[in-house]
Amino acid sequence: MIATLIVVLCVVLSVALMTLAERNIMGAMQRRIGPNKVGYLGLLQPFADGIKLILKETVLPLESSHWLFLGAPFVTFYLALLNWLVLPLDYGVALSELLGGGILILIAISELSIYGVIYSGWAANSKYPFLGSLRSTAQMISYSVSLSLILLTVIFTLGTVNLLDILAAQQPVSLFYPLLPMAILFMISAVAETNRAPFDLPEAESELVAGFFTEHSAVSFAYFFLGEYTSILVICTLFFILFFGVSAALPMIFFFIWLRASLARLRFDQLLRLGWAHILPFTIAYILFLPPFIFTFDILG
Repeated sequence: MIATLIVVLCVVLSVALMTLAERNIMGAMQRRIGPNKVGYLGLLQPFADGIKLILKETVLPLESSHWLFLGAPFVTFYLALLNWLVLPLDYGVALSELLGGGILILIAISELSIYGVIYSGWAANSKYPFLGSLRSTAQMISYSVSLSLILLTVIFTLGTVNLLDILAAQQPVSLFYPLLPMAILFMISAVAETNRAPFDLPEAESELVAGFFTEHSAVSFAYFFLGEYTSILVICTLFFILFFGVSAALPMIFFFIWLRASLARLRFDQLLRLGWAHILPFTIAYILFLPPFIFTFDILG
């Protein structure tokens, strides 16, 4: 129980520092000054923003389904936190015995998180959140299929779903080079799965205002915000566990921020075409080729 609370606090603190780093890095890339007034070098800015959201009033839209409207953000954040039950914190260190299910549990949680988006858009009884939730659901389903198949490539290659075993298997021989195409596709699919630029179509301001959480404010908006950034932290950590054999996230987080500051948003049809017509067929072909190749030539020793 105490270990779980410590991990939750560490995740929330990491999210706060991640948002601060994102604003400062984007400010530097756009040649402007980021947050630097609240606390030393602006370090207290994310905490001030969090307190502001907590103290605000939660506004409920007329004729909305109040319980679903308020519950969907909490479910999104809760499911994002559940991922840390199966992610190894270090070699041989994990929070739960569920680690035996490892990757399969992560896939199940990622599929369940779609429901929070659907319910938030439907319960608001407003056209912008509803259209945003439809778009986000289509995007998440499209790329969760590719992500699941990429994870299956690692499972078939190493013969285990346990993330601790995957970490141990990466020590004597690195699978980075044979899995390099999958690593690249994982990075692209991860950006799309977490609705980050250039795939932030569900939150396209010029089309949908703020997407599926347009009507959310105060604490409910904070839950959505925490859930989004916790998911980013999870998927960045998972990337390094699968392809580098270390439990880390910082380089991948910088990659997410760099993409947001550098690239323009794709059209929705381009986004879906990329997922279904390019990434998915290549992943299926690779998953049929790589594991037999590795075991035929005994590359793992």
